[in-house]
Amino acid sequence: MNTDVAGRVRNVQLPTSKPLLPLFEAIINSIQAIEDANEPRREIRITIIRDQSTLIAQSDLHTADIVEFVVLDDGVGFDESNYNAFTTSDTTFKASRGGKGVGRFMWLAAFDSVTVSSVFKQDKKLRRREFAFCQKGSGIESHSVTDVVGAMCGTSLSLIGYKDKYRRQCPKKLETIAAHIVEEFLDYFLGPSCPTIFLTDQATGDTLSLNDFYDRVMGVQSDLKRVPIQGSQFDVVHVRLYSNHVSEHRLYLCAHNRAVTRDKVTGIPNIARRLTDEEGKEFVYAVYVNSRLLDEAVNADRTGFNLSEDGSNLYASEITLADIRQSIRSHCEEYLSPYTAPIAGKKREKVQRFVQGEGAMYRPILNRMGETIDLIDPEATDDEIDRHLYNAYHKIQVELREEGRRLLEPTGLDAEFESIRSRLDDFLQKTTEINRSDLARYVIHRKAIIEFLQKQLSIQHDGRYRPEERIHDIIFPRGKTSNDLPFEDHNLWLLDERLAFHVCLSSDQQIKKSTLLENKSKKEPDILIFDKAVAFTETPELPFTSITIIEFKKPLRADYSEKENPFSQVYKYIEEIKDGKAKSITGRPLPIQSNMPFYCYIICDLTPRLKEWARTYTLRATPDGLGFFGYNENYGAYLEVVSYNKLVVDAQKRNLAFFTKLGLPR
Repeated sequence: MNTDVAGRVRNVQLPTSKPLLPLFEAIINSIQAIEDANEPRREIRITIIRDQSTLIAQSDLHTADIVEFVVLDDGVGFDESNYNAFTTSDTTFKASRGGKGVGRFMWLAAFDSVTVSSVFKQDKKLRRREFAFCQKGSGIESHSVTDVVGAMCGTSLSLIGYKDKYRRQCPKKLETIAAHIVEEFLDYFLGPSCPTIFLTDQATGDTLSLNDFYDRVMGVQSDLKRVPIQGSQFDVVHVRLYSNHVSEHRLYLCAHNRAVTRDKVTGIPNIARRLTDEEGKEFVYAVYVNSRLLDEAVNADRTGFNLSEDGSNLYASEITLADIRQSIRSHCEEYLSPYTAPIAGKKREKVQRFVQGEGAMYRPILNRMGETIDLIDPEATDDEIDRHLYNAYHKIQVELREEGRRLLEPTGLDAEFESIRSRLDDFLQKTTEINRSDLARYVIHRKAIIEFLQKQLSIQHDGRYRPEERIHDIIFPRGKTSNDLPFEDHNLWLLDERLAFHVCLSSDQQIKKSTLLENKSKKEPDILIFDKAVAFTETPELPFTSITIIEFKKPLRADYSEKENPFSQVYKYIEEIKDGKAKSITGRPLPIQSNMPFYCYIICDLTPRLKEWARTYTLRATPDGLGFFGYNENYGAYLEVVSYNKLVVDAQKRNLAFFTKLGLPR
């Protein structure tokens, strides 16, 4: 062989994801050798050799590592012309059949060595040729040719010493390997001249006829269509595979009737993992694409095509792989439509049920999500449906902003008024739908927060209640300020809707750290809120006209000491705040007005000790009996004691009208 075999093998591009490709190369050689022999007997026998040295139990034989394949055929054999072609690198001997002259180098890419024993006819005599193919010198070792008597023409080829990185990726089970071979050579099995092929597991003694396997297990039904794509003709074979060994719908681009690339079938609306035919039988779909263009474009290693992947090359005018896949996909969609139509109906019912419940926020814009719904997996969970609909919702928002920007661009053409008005009406309609969807989303968020709060207030498995910090973080995270969180990321509305609108807020931080106070106090109110004035004020430079203090206590806590009296704690906060000064928006120090009101909330459970203190501070019980309220004239403080039950009940009542409007359960 006039080549550096080791160097040639290093240049072979054999992905580990295709560990059976060397075996396929041996099988196609046998099929072509049988075609050349033109004899009535047409048989190929493939034997799997396993490593049994590390087996623990005999029952594991069928999954032991594969170390060797033997392929035996009754073809024409390694006569002089075939041998000369074999020893010529990149030969064109089989170019008319799609041969690239490099398939044998794949053997050495995945196996340590190859041995060949072949009987052929020469000058009306039978001769046997034997040799080893390896990565040394010219690649041929121990070559011999001898006369034989009474033998039959054919070749035995052994792929020996499966390399680790390919052996680990190779399927183990006999039936799985059979399915891969049938898929690879489906065009031959579909045709009338396929040889009989047997697959044997030497370790277990099991043998499969791949022809019977094709008829019985694969249960193939096919339809051939001719499709023109940009001036080239493509033969498209739609195949229904009634096999449990095939789990994905696949698109095969082929060259010379052999699959080269395998892709999942994607982008087809309403395609389930398994489809159902007219008789109720489940199948997996595959489409095989052949054309002269693909025959000519396949690369030397048969792992891809020398075509542009897409149209990103501005100077390329030829057809691209993206063009081919897109055109084929539309034909797949048409072919599959009788099988996907029932799925579409059931899936829309499933999406409608989700939107009637948890997904109510999508109801206003559901009529604009047809394409998105089509592409949702029919077996999608509610969470997956939510994710798809949310992505579509976000896409509509982005498109709407861009459309609004274009509408606002001046044209100066009166003649376009009617067109612009029509577009504007449509834009306003979509904007209204989006706004309603946003509102619905926010309402559902509120309901989820209320339900989560209820769970946090429930007794735990150990008989204890969660600490007040958990409740604190739900309403406003500790250690944060209003500068750290956007409006929609806190839940002050649980306590009072007005608290959502404020100038500045700090949570679990020392008073002296407030950006609006000059104060040295190290006390840490749970939540300190500076409220903006609603009416006019005589001191317009003052950044706030009231202060809100919120103090949390552990649910059902009853062991308060006198030092932990929440009422005296709140009044102490007020005293220390009043001892300091305020800062204006420009940073100038300002005195805190003596009549500045303080709104104070104590969030707790109404234990006997809390009720006793509330009466001591002359607070009055609320009509529902779930809290206390009052005013302390000395401090200018409005004080409200809110039990955890009242916190939840009042929040539910304030939002009940919204929940009812959306059809949410109470």
